[in-house]
Amino acid sequence: EPTMAVDTHIFRVSNRTGLAPGANVLAVEKQLLKRVPPAYAVDSHHWLILLGRYVCQARKPRCWECIVSTYCDYQPKTPAP
Repeated sequence: EPTMAVDTHIFRVSNRTGLAPGANVLAVEKQLLKRVPPAYAVDSHHWLILLGRYVCQARKPRCWECIVSTYCDYQPKTPAP
């Protein structure tokens, strides 16, 4: 059964972008399962981890490099250095 294991990166990206907001990992997982088609579950899991690890970082997100920044709810966006 396809599922979306929610780690710290996926939790942060999901809440920050507005993709699947939730107060805890279970709430985020349920939102992601509603929004992501099962055919994309495995790939999107990896994409979200990589986005959170390298672009949407916890302390200083690299919004200027993000390909989804125009759709992202995060304010304020960080400017390029």
